[in-house]
Amino acid sequence: MSNSLSPQTRATIMNYDPTQPHALSITGFCRSLKISRSVFYKIRGRAAHEAAAALHPRSRAPKVPARRYGQVVVNELVKIRKQLKADGWDYGPRSVYYEGRIPAVIATLLV
Repeated sequence: MSNSLSPQTRATIMNYDPTQPHALSITGFCRSLKISRSVFYKIRGRAAHEAAAALHPRSRAPKVPARRYGQVVVNELVKIRKQLKADGWDYGPRSVYYEGRIPAVIATLLV
């Protein structure tokens, strides 16, 4: 479920001109669209700087992913997936996790 505004609603906000005769006040306009004044001003500000890009919401994905793995780890995971696939086993994330954990567990038991 998305809580962002549709491009049509954003266009309505961008094209709204409170100086026109018989225009609603900004508060009334916001009330008619069921948005807050702060959302109204954010979209208007973004439209002033980014023009048509303001019609679409920005990505909510983090700019820096929480997890980054080195090439050694990625290569090992790919190797495990290929081996599971070649052996006819499921090679989804849980299987790869389990296969990757077993050598680490055995290594701790042997020490």
